[in-house]
Amino acid sequence: MAYPKVKITNSTKYVVEGKAIYCSAFCSDDPYIVDSGMAWESKSRGVCLLKRITATIKTPSGNIEATPYESSGTSYSQFAIIDLTNNQFAVTRVVNGSEDLPPEDYIEPTEQQK
Repeated sequence: MAYPKVKITNSTKYVVEGKAIYCSAFCSDDPYIVDSGMAWESKSRGVCLLKRITATIKTPSGNIEATPYESSGTSYSQFAIIDLTNNQFAVTRVVNGSEDLPPEDYIEPTEQQK
């Protein structure tokens, strides 16, 4: 059983870099850089639950930290970096349906497994 690859779409007009951070010490975090209007996708994910996605927006006036996406551990895979207003940015989950559904044989991990 494997979760869908993490996909992060940059809907800002700036380059963004950050990290997809997983729950388990057995899973390697994924650093990323994504250009304006483009998307980044992890190479693999396996059975790693995602707990946080950070984003640093590279603006002409300097770097701005976005509000990260945070979870106790999720199998969701579709995310976007959005421009809220006045140089405030956030990483948010994209809710669009079936690609975020867990596999049919999915069993929610216990707190000890996270």
